[in-house]
Amino acid sequence: MRFEHWSPLHFIILFLTAFFGYGLPYFGKKFASSKTKNTIGYILGAILLLNYCVYVIYRINSGYWQIRYDLPMEFCNWSAIVTSLALFTRNRTLAELSYFWVIAGSMQGVITPDLSVTFPHIYFFIFFIAHSGLVISAFYVVFGLELTPRKGAVLRSVLYSQIYVAVALVIDFALDANYGYMREKSAAGSLMDYLGPWPIYILWMQALGMILFTILYLPFWKRNAEG
Repeated sequence: MRFEHWSPLHFIILFLTAFFGYGLPYFGKKFASSKTKNTIGYILGAILLLNYCVYVIYRINSGYWQIRYDLPMEFCNWSAIVTSLALFTRNRTLAELSYFWVIAGSMQGVITPDLSVTFPHIYFFIFFIAHSGLVISAFYVVFGLELTPRKGAVLRSVLYSQIYVAVALVIDFALDANYGYMREKSAAGSLMDYLGPWPIYILWMQALGMILFTILYLPFWKRNAEG
């Protein structure tokens, strides 16, 4: 049975994502010691990486693994790698990328999940750990560990995003794949449905990404301008 958008189960997942996305950074910032804050970050990073390993094992054991579907080339894969590295290293550039990529991009996987199974299938858990867990982790990087975006963060993130677009396009055409929805829109329905045909919707996605990055930067703009 396919996962249903806006079903009671979907609303529960959205609530839990919002609850931990706010609550965990708040706890880390207000109540946790420096050691505890870092430990929480390491645990979140390890969960993201372990979840991907479980996904690969699941696909191989099920006989589903194919190079055109299962390389770590989805945008959420790159976001998870960047977020995990930010959690482990506390690198500010990685933290900026995590914040912009996850909140502007990967969060769509929580809001409009492209998921062909539902609870309690194992892939249901893999999917939402990879998406809701990623959103929670990105908020924790910025607001729990306080690795907030700096001046120039929007431009840096836009430029780094072009690396993903270029690599995904090359691999998609080379392997007849659709990583990052660079060749076809999501079959589950999403914002892309309103952005025109290929390749116009890719350009619109880029433009919307820049706008969203800018909006996401606004809470930090005044402080950075004064600094």
